[in-house]
Amino acid sequence: MKKAFFLCFALLFVLFSCGKPTPSLEKPRVLVSVPAHQYFVEKIGGNTLSVHPLVPPGANPHIFEPTPREVEKTQGAALWFTVGESFENKILQVLQERNSSLAVVSMSEGIDLIGGCCASHSYDRHIWLSPKQAKIQARTITASLIKAYPANEGLYTKNLEELLGELDALDLKLTAMLEPLKGETLLVSHPAFGYFCKDYGLHQISVEHEGKDPLPQHVASILEEARRSPIHSILLQPQYSNKGAELIAKNLHLPTFTVDPYSSDYIKMMESLGEAISK
Repeated sequence: MKKAFFLCFALLFVLFSCGKPTPSLEKPRVLVSVPAHQYFVEKIGGNTLSVHPLVPPGANPHIFEPTPREVEKTQGAALWFTVGESFENKILQVLQERNSSLAVVSMSEGIDLIGGCCASHSYDRHIWLSPKQAKIQARTITASLIKAYPANEGLYTKNLEELLGELDALDLKLTAMLEPLKGETLLVSHPAFGYFCKDYGLHQISVEHEGKDPLPQHVASILEEARRSPIHSILLQPQYSNKGAELIAKNLHLPTFTVDPYSSDYIKMMESLGEAISK
């Protein structure tokens, strides 16, 4: 009787265990420094990856300092796509000490870099604000993902082609929108639009001076230049101080438009940028 009881109990245990759903494996974690690159990695990686931007929305990447808790969230990442910000070097050693297999990929590979936007930067970091340069970055991401996860090569290649098509369509739309404005000047709170201006024949004047709010003499210089240039509006950015830009806008009776160049909704952000300028 006892043997029969234990045999039945054992069978019930096995059946119960087999009936339990198998826990799903966590998706590989990929890091991006800025939210804008999250769009590209998610487009190419599809549902095979979990993508985490290090700089939170609304934060200024140039002065960002991650907290220990934020660094802790990066544990287990397989890839990190960087843009050359100073905070990256500060936490790279910590990340690699905890995860020696972490692969770090510079998004500036193959990019025709232009001069720095701030005194502390040797080149302009805002390399994604150009659909043409974004295509190069998309290919860099794809090659890195295929190297890390070769089993998904077919999916990544297919998704890349779709993304390149999106970027080509965006470029054509912006070209048509901005063609009548070639040679005109943008007044911006922070000089993030060097690559964008290069693509579409525009020029930017930054209210921010050497990474800081402008001094009175710099404001006077901007006002003098703005009166000579065909400026129709001023672009503000939520990550930076806009006091100087708003003061100049008021003085010149110009409208202001807020654009978030770090937005993870890349296509919408770029279209909004083009529309703000064309207005």
